[in-house]
Amino acid sequence: MSDADRPAPDGGSPSDLPPHLDPRGRAQAGPRLPGAGSAAVPPPAPRRRAPALRVLSWVAGVLSVTLFAVSGLGWVLYSKYNGQISRIPGLSSALPGLTKPDEAPRDARNVLLVGSDSRANVGRKFGSESGQRSDTIILAHLYGDSDAARLVSFPRDSWVTIPGYTDPDSGVFHEEHEDKINSAINEGGPALLIATIERMTNIRVDNYVQIDFAGFQKMVDRLGGVEVCLLHPAKDSFSGIDLPAGRQTVRGEQALAFVRQRHGLPNGDIDRIKRQQAFIASLTRTALSSGTLLNLTRLNGFLDAATESVDVDDSLSGAGLTQLALRMRTFSAGGVSFSTVPFSSIGATRRGQSVVLLDDARSATLFDALRRDAAPARKKKALTRTGQDALVVAPGDVRVAVYNAAGVAGLGGRAAADLQRVGFTLAGTPGNRGTGTTGTVVRYGPSRADSARTLAAAVPGATLEADASLGSTLELVVGSAYAGTRTVQVGPSPSPAPTADDDPDAPSLTADQAGCVN
Repeated sequence: MSDADRPAPDGGSPSDLPPHLDPRGRAQAGPRLPGAGSAAVPPPAPRRRAPALRVLSWVAGVLSVTLFAVSGLGWVLYSKYNGQISRIPGLSSALPGLTKPDEAPRDARNVLLVGSDSRANVGRKFGSESGQRSDTIILAHLYGDSDAARLVSFPRDSWVTIPGYTDPDSGVFHEEHEDKINSAINEGGPALLIATIERMTNIRVDNYVQIDFAGFQKMVDRLGGVEVCLLHPAKDSFSGIDLPAGRQTVRGEQALAFVRQRHGLPNGDIDRIKRQQAFIASLTRTALSSGTLLNLTRLNGFLDAATESVDVDDSLSGAGLTQLALRMRTFSAGGVSFSTVPFSSIGATRRGQSVVLLDDARSATLFDALRRDAAPARKKKALTRTGQDALVVAPGDVRVAVYNAAGVAGLGGRAAADLQRVGFTLAGTPGNRGTGTTGTVVRYGPSRADSARTLAAAVPGATLEADASLGSTLELVVGSAYAGTRTVQVGPSPSPAPTADDDPDAPSLTADQAGCVN
């Protein structure tokens, strides 16, 4: 059978692929009417791009299938990776006796991301097997009008209402009751966890993505490890973690222990959530760095591990993955923000269990904003802060190579002079790196995250981009929006007093930041 005659996944034709994913070129890539043979219809009028199924990019880069869109092997990779993803049936509709909330406005999307220590129940809506726990529960809201997302973490010990429902397999009715949120998946599989989230938030869950921790380890290893930063040494027999304080690259079992430890942490599961958010942010930066994008061996290994380790709801089709690849080519780490569901008490006791009590009023405010697809306010921050935001490397210790990527005459020289004026050390004379770029980027190697934060703080509007191929010299790639530099302060400084304009539930972290955690 020739490639032209070979059926495509989901019953489609290879010609249904976008032109740059179709190995046969643009000429045959137009949309076709059903039963119309080879006659192509005119392209449809432009419409707003659908965010449908952007979903998987937010699982710590777990489905960076967007990356294969740039490869000439697009169709081969599409077939391979789509075939490796497991799909869970029956998650798109509500459980009997329950109804799903209204769809999000403006084509926004809500995706439930779950990290589990077992895949025993995967593929079953209601598993009788016990022991599956959802140690990581994140509701990812993908904004309808931008390439931005807000990832909201639910403490696994949150005391919530598990809704009553009728088991569609046995017909047995299960009464509504209160329990920890992570018990839902053990009682009724992914379907009951989705119903529990929808009940407490009144937010419709459009897609479900689950990754097992063994696959998580493999993904991290295929990337060559991920950089993390600890405020204090960490050693714990339950998780197996044994790491020193400071910045370091973790792999394998230590990477898994980093995101799973909660014993011995000052705030238990809350500190673990902060670690998970910091790790996802770092993993996202690593997956999107040119050191990964341009290294086909590393990229292929990462995608293999990611797609083999993930289970999704069956409404996420192969065609949706293609749309995802196209959609996420403009993905930026700075557009991904992290929050935790507001809570009022840690360590309260319910039925002999230590639980987290949620703050109903503040949680309602957060959920309402997500339902309305309203972007969060940003907290006002001082240039430097105490703790994880404090700058620790002086400008004089930061060596910078400057590149003009805007094509604006003299821009590189102006940026270099500005950097010298506020104390940075220049590496050579400014160079050129393309034209037409708007934003300014600070690019840095694995051991220079602290230096990069100092440089980014001195260049308003600059974003951070990790690149494993870089050494000790940082790169400032200047775009046309560059507006000069400012003096920065190294070392701790008092945090500003909150103002009435601050959103108390504003995201505490974006994926382009690299802070230290407990």
